[in-house]
Amino acid sequence: MKLRWRLAMASALAGAVSVIVVIVAAYVITCRRVEWAMDRYGTYETYGGYGDPPPNGVLAALADVDDLGWPFLAVALGGLVLSGALGWLAARAALRPVNALKDAAGRVATTRDLTTRIDVTGDDELSSLARSFNAMLDALERSAKSQKRLVADASHELRTPLTALRTNIELLMRGDLPQEVHKEVSRAVVSGLEELTALVSDVVELARDEEPAVLVESVRLDELVEREVTRAARHWPSTAYSVSAEPTVVRGVPDRLARAVANLLDNAAKYSPAGGLVEVSLRGGVLTVRDHGPGISPDDLPHVFDRFYRAPSARALPGSGLGLAIVGQVVDSHGGSVSAAPAPGGGTLVRLALPVG
Repeated sequence: MKLRWRLAMASALAGAVSVIVVIVAAYVITCRRVEWAMDRYGTYETYGGYGDPPPNGVLAALADVDDLGWPFLAVALGGLVLSGALGWLAARAALRPVNALKDAAGRVATTRDLTTRIDVTGDDELSSLARSFNAMLDALERSAKSQKRLVADASHELRTPLTALRTNIELLMRGDLPQEVHKEVSRAVVSGLEELTALVSDVVELARDEEPAVLVESVRLDELVEREVTRAARHWPSTAYSVSAEPTVVRGVPDRLARAVANLLDNAAKYSPAGGLVEVSLRGGVLTVRDHGPGISPDDLPHVFDRFYRAPSARALPGSGLGLAIVGQVVDSHGGSVSAAPAPGGGTLVRLALPVG
């Protein structure tokens, strides 16, 4: 039952009970006064004129009862008190879920325990509010766990390049290395710094929340895909790209969509053999990127979009294991979906779908 109806019925019940009590009390007092008057004047007639003579008629006899004011006043005041008490009890019972919500919010604020939940029963407004509160706590708990997992994974992944950089820099600081070794260690330092820069950039990208509404605009996805294919072709000169894209407009943040498409193209080129072909197609808001590499094993397919996940066969290749995780985050924040599957004839087919319009 809706809260407004519960409060209305409780108030009406409290008022009705109060009115009934007042009427019954007034009726009882009146009847007793009448009985007293009748007994008094009946005694006069019965015992031969002993006592006060009765007035003429019953109404005249009742007129002699002149002390009903204070009992009625007392009953009226009692009715008001009773009505207020019943109303207070009804409001307390009806608003009990509000106290539960207040206690839960205070407990979360004090303990920072995001696993707190409110038991919900019924379908009134307060129950709906409690469900919304639980949903908010669910979202906060997922976000907190995701951030903790990201920090833990990032700190683990950063140790390796930092350790390698420190070792190489210490070698350079010795100053007694042969010229060839010095050049090789210097190149390793530069490569390590580039790897570390890319890793930090990817971690920062993953730490972003939902896309800011002010940056969302209409994007020609076909033009964005063609630009990213041109960029990827320059970056991977040993890989050939074929593009087939029909005009497509989506709503999103251009830079973030470009990053997702670029990661897909780079990932396909990285796993393609020298001289291999990467086929790119865009139809109806669905972008497919297919390479002709070794493909992804069935055991690795469920994890390719996880953070820092790298298949055993790919651990020797450059990269942080965050490229496809960024793709998944970008697509999810734009209301789309992304999946990877073995391609017919070998290789991998990645399908990215975005809402059109």
